[in-house]
Order: sequence, then C-alpha cells, then structure tokens
Amino acid sequence: MIVRINQFDAGGAEQSGGWDAGDLRGPINCVLPPGTIALELLILDSDESGQKLDAGFRQAQLRQLAPDVLAALRDSREQIVVRLDGPLIAGELLAAFKHLTDPHGLGRFAISPVQKFDTLAMPAVGSVRICLPAPQVQAIFDDAELGLHKSVRIRAFAVREQVVNPLLDIDELDDERWKDVLNEAGFVISASRGLQSLQILTHTLSAEQARARIVQKLSSAAGANA
Repeated sequence: MIVRINQFDAGGAEQSGGWDAGDLRGPINCVLPPGTIALELLILDSDESGQKLDAGFRQAQLRQLAPDVLAALRDSREQIVVRLDGPLIAGELLAAFKHLTDPHGLGRFAISPVQKFDTLAMPAVGSVRICLPAPQVQAIFDDAELGLHKSVRIRAFAVREQVVNPLLDIDELDDERWKDVLNEAGFVISASRGLQSLQILTHTLSAEQARARIVQKLSSAAGANA
C-alpha cells in the first residue's frame, strides 16, 4: 500500500472531511489558533504494483495507522482525549461504551445527554468523550463494532492534564471553552466520513516537522512488523 501525506488549507478541513453540520458530528464552532496547519493522511486506492485496493482494506489500514500517528506527534506531557459522536445504535456509537473504563472501572469519561422519544424517529446522535492511555486508543481504532467506517466521527485531542477534564465536559460544539482547548492542544486528529483519510491539525508543529515524525514512526512500525 502507498501512504500519502498532503498539506492543505486548514480552513477547508471540515468541508473536505465530509461531515454534515447539523449535529454533534459537525464542525467545532471556534476559530482555529493562529498558525494552524493541516495535513491529510490517506492510502491510495492502488498499491505499488498498480493493483486496486478496496475501501474496506484501506479503512482497516487507517485504523492500524492512526495510533502510530498519535504516538508520533504526541508530547510525553500530553494526554489523549478521544471524542466519538454518532448514532446510538449497534454497529455505530453503542460500541464505545465498553471502552469507558478498564476492567477494574478505572478511567475518565463523559457522555452527552441524549433522548429519543419517538420510536420511529431517526437514531439519536450522542457524544462520548474518553481520556485514554495508549493501549486503549489502539483498542478503539481496532474495534470493528464501532462505526468509524460508517457514521461515527472520531476526534482525538492531545492536551496537557489541566485541559483534560474541561475537554471531557464539553458537549456542544459552540461551547465557549473550545477556544482555550484548541489553543492548548498540541494537535487534533479527525477521521473523514467513511474513514477515507485522517486529518491532522496542529499549531505547535510545522508541516515538515509533523510529516517527518509521522514518516519516521510509520517506517519504524513497518520495520518491526516485517
């Protein structure tokens, strides 16, 4: 497979991500920090020999690569908060609930209030936020029952400890605290709709620094698995 990392205009990230603005999967209503750069990581639809790769294969590969991208960009002082927004049905957001804590009940998380009073109405869209150590981040991306490849949007934020709880607490996309969160975040990674690519936003690294870290980490991981 061929992995490509492209830089693009950060202001166009939401439009290119393919998510609608009508619910919690939409854009965060906040101006991006000055100097924010945007990178898109994707897998081309043909391999080195020109053989076509189907969408399912590329989605599975992005699930495997995402934790390595997080590890490559993360500062050792930062924690990862994962935000999952999507319909509360089987095969979509419901699978997130098994990732809220470890087997002993340890962990930090928040769940948005959500209601569905009409039996025939469309599935309710909810939000789950979880502060995760690295092994659990891998488990989320590996979980085929979690609809990252369908209608669940995942956003991962790298933040210092003092920002974790405020970020967990934010339900709505127009919360006034987003400005402080984004200013403090080392980076944000979001998957496009249908898990066709990963988008990376950062104002603490240059495009060249971020790309070099990712390439080094992915090359190291590929060598270890060879």
